[in-house]
Amino acid sequence: MATDITIATEQPSYRISSAAAGTAYLAAVPTLTAPATTGTTFLIPSSAGDKPSLLRLTPYHTANNATGLGIRVIGWSVYTQASGVDLYVPNLLAELTPAYNGTSGSIPTVTFESTAQYFFHGLTAASGVPTVNLYSPGTAAILGTPAAHAVIDTIGHRYITIQCKSSSGTLNAFHSFL
Repeated sequence: MATDITIATEQPSYRISSAAAGTAYLAAVPTLTAPATTGTTFLIPSSAGDKPSLLRLTPYHTANNATGLGIRVIGWSVYTQASGVDLYVPNLLAELTPAYNGTSGSIPTVTFESTAQYFFHGLTAASGVPTVNLYSPGTAAILGTPAAHAVIDTIGHRYITIQCKSSSGTLNAFHSFL
């Protein structure tokens, strides 16, 4: 008789929530102000050395027909000036475009936190950004396609921010450090 064995190895996952309708990416330029969560940016608290460097993102959405979708992952390095004032310098770690696994109205859904959520079947990475490991199951089984996710090396950045954009609804993602 066969026995299924499940080994729990996953780090805690958290939900992030960002992009209101019609949003675009915010500028990410060197600044004297520490990164923070805003309407379209989510700060993942991290400190160099106390978390693993791989970040796994699994995006999902509250709408099944949104366009203009995008997720940008920014790593922030901190440099302390001779005066003692910190300078926060951003580095683009990933820019992802999620894709639904079906046509509007037939995309698989699950109710999570009392709201219908639609997971994506695919992710593509923009050219010219660092290598990102994409796990995109494809569209072969529209009703049974597993959710796509990406693994991004945060390479020791002190802060990580995730920016989302969408034409409607709210673009979200589960994230965990591996």
